[in-house]
Amino acid sequence: MSLLFLAVAVSAMPVQATTGPDRLPTAQDGDEIIVEALRIPRSKLPTGVYWNDMGRLEAKVDQEQRRLYFRCALSFSDPLMLRRVVDGEPNGAMATHAQGHIVLKGRACQPGLSFIAKVSTEYPNVIDYGRRPQDRGAIIELALQRYSPDATLTAAETQDPVVQQRYRQREYARNRLRLPADRNAWLVTSCLVREQPELATRLTRAQPGSNLERGLIQTMLVEGRTCLGGVKRLTVEPATYRPYIVDAFYRWVVAARNVASLIPAA
Repeated sequence: MSLLFLAVAVSAMPVQATTGPDRLPTAQDGDEIIVEALRIPRSKLPTGVYWNDMGRLEAKVDQEQRRLYFRCALSFSDPLMLRRVVDGEPNGAMATHAQGHIVLKGRACQPGLSFIAKVSTEYPNVIDYGRRPQDRGAIIELALQRYSPDATLTAAETQDPVVQQRYRQREYARNRLRLPADRNAWLVTSCLVREQPELATRLTRAQPGSNLERGLIQTMLVEGRTCLGGVKRLTVEPATYRPYIVDAFYRWVVAARNVASLIPAA
């Protein structure tokens, strides 16, 4: 199994831990237990979760800079453009153009950030700046924080047949333009949020790059392993995984509330 953010770790060696907790945590456990479970030897996990730590610091810095950049950029962007990015078709012309517009709007923001070096005059068209999934993920997360900071999901909602049917009818059509790897990642994370909505809710609020974020990711993958197609060992890059979970969480909230968007029309 090879996904955009999940890959079978065939060459990874299990951690030879001799001490640590043995009980697998669930969504009912508190943050301390979720974090402590990172010490469980992978040999005791139904699905061994490994971390792609190459460039971890660089990824964390990039993630923080991206959030700062778009927090400023969104202050210059009208709700219509934001709705087109968050609620539009991924890779669709309108959504991609709107995302590029927001990216370019932010060029005056935080000029000391190295992230802005990637936003140059390299591309001739606005739409060329609207293709990065990581940017889209940051925009969706900030939109959630701004317009629905208390958004939650429960198993009662995501297991409701009416909500599930509504989600399928909306999302399978809306995501038809995703590229294959991107679509696979979307399908897996949509399943994970459906199966573990409480953990997904907590993940959207966890500090990026924190041990709690990692603990929640591990618990979500282990508890939601039916979504992984029987994979026993996989490698995760949290900075890539998180935007997909946030995106899927947003879409399930919209379906549960039976609204078109969480962003006001004007």
